[in-house]
Amino acid sequence: MKTKRLSAMLLSLSLAFVVSACGSNSGNSTEPAAEGSKDGGAAADQVVLKLSTWQTDAKAQWSKIIPEFEKKYPNIKVELDLLNEKGDSVASMQKLDLMAASNDQLDIVELPYTNYSQRADIGLFEPLDEYLEKDGIKYDDEYLVDTRVNDKIYALPSSMQRWFIILNKGMLDEAGLPVPTDWTWKDFEDYAKKLTKGDGAEKRFGAYLHNWPDYFQLQLMSKPSDNTFLKGDGTSNAKDPLLKSNLEMMMKMMYEDKSANPYEDIISQKLAYRNQYFNKLAAMLPIGDWMVAESGGTDAIPATFETAFAPLPKMEGESKHYSPVQPTYMAVAAKSKNKEAAYQFVRWYTSEGLEIGGRVFSGWAKSDTNKLVETIVNSSKDPSKIDLESLKYTINNTVPGNAPVPAKYADEAKNVVIPEAELYILKKQDIDKTIDAIDQKITEVVNINK
Repeated sequence: MKTKRLSAMLLSLSLAFVVSACGSNSGNSTEPAAEGSKDGGAAADQVVLKLSTWQTDAKAQWSKIIPEFEKKYPNIKVELDLLNEKGDSVASMQKLDLMAASNDQLDIVELPYTNYSQRADIGLFEPLDEYLEKDGIKYDDEYLVDTRVNDKIYALPSSMQRWFIILNKGMLDEAGLPVPTDWTWKDFEDYAKKLTKGDGAEKRFGAYLHNWPDYFQLQLMSKPSDNTFLKGDGTSNAKDPLLKSNLEMMMKMMYEDKSANPYEDIISQKLAYRNQYFNKLAAMLPIGDWMVAESGGTDAIPATFETAFAPLPKMEGESKHYSPVQPTYMAVAAKSKNKEAAYQFVRWYTSEGLEIGGRVFSGWAKSDTNKLVETIVNSSKDPSKIDLESLKYTINNTVPGNAPVPAKYADEAKNVVIPEAELYILKKQDIDKTIDAIDQKITEVVNINK
C-alpha cells in the first residue's frame, strides 16, 4: 500500500508541474489554440480535440456519434484516442496517468465509475461550474447523479449503468416459470433451483455468479443507500448484515443447492459470463445494462434465444426494487489548450449526443427512457432476441439507489474484499471471521487514505 501511495504522490507532483507549465505565460509557453464558437460558426482556425477513452467503437459507437457533433460544430474536429485496443479499463487508466504527466495532448477524458474522484482530487480535470453557469445550466436539474468532488463539478455523467437479472426466456417457459416482476433474493434462489438441469460437463445451472467483487455485494446493491463495500461517508460497510447474507447465499447456491457453478470451477477454468449465458450453460445472470444490446447477439457470440429481463431482487419487507447507478464520467483535461471547445463536446455528448449511439443508458435527466430502450434494442444485431416488454418494465420499475461519487480509494477497498470472500466460499474460513477480516482490511484502506 505504501508503494501505491508513493506512486500517487509522484503522479500528483508530476501533474502539478505539467498543469502549472501549461498555465504559465513565461518562457517558451504556447498560446492556446482558438476556441470554437458556441453557435458552431467557423473560428479562425479549426480546433482539433482528442477524446481519450477506454471504450471501443463497438461498445460506444463513436463512429456514429462524433460525425454528428462535427456537423453541429464544424469548427471543432474530434479525434478518438483509444487508450487500450481491447477496451481494458485498468490498462487505460494507467496510460492516462502517464499522459497526464507528459507532453501528450489531453482534451476530453472519459473514465469508469471508480476511477474519477482520485484523478479529480489531484487536479487532472478542469472544474466545469463556471462553464455550466455561463450556459444557464442548473446541474441538479440536468443530471441524475452528483459528480461533485471537493464541492466542484469536474465531470458530467455520460452512460448510467444499472443492474438487473437477464434470463433465458425459453428455459423459463420450459420450467413453467413467469418472467419475475416482483421478487426477492429468496425467490431468486428458488428460480435457480428450478432452472437447474442435467449433470456433468453439459449441466445447465440455474444461475451464474461471476468472481467479480460486485457479485459478493449483490444483496447490498438492493439497498437505496450504503449499497457498496463503503458507506456513503467513505467508511467500511462490511458489517452490514446483507454482506454476510450475500456470501452465505453464494455458498448455498454453489455447494448445497448446486444451482450455480462451483467457485473453484470459475477461477480454475477462467469461466466467462458471456459464454456461460449465451451457450445455455446458465439460465440467469445478474449483470449491468451494457448487456441489453449484447442480448441481441454480437459477431463473436450470436444470440440463439430470447432474453427476458427482471429487476434486481429486493430484500424481504422492501416495497421497491433498487439498483445502484454506476455512471461513467466525462471531463475536460486541465492541461487542454482548448477547454471551451472540449466543454462543448462534453456537454453535448452527456445530453443529446450519447443517445445517438443507441448502446447505453443516459445520465441525462431529460432523456426519454422508453425511446432510448427502443433505440438500443433496435440497434442490436437481432432485436427479436430481446423481450422488449420485460426490459421496459425492469427499467421503469427499478429505482436508482443513492450514488455518491466513489471515494478515491474505492477500488483499493473493493480489491481487499476478494481474497477474504474467496476463503469463505472455498470453505477455508468461517463466515464471521471472514466478515471481521473484510471489515478490518477495508478500515485499513480507509485510514491509510485519510
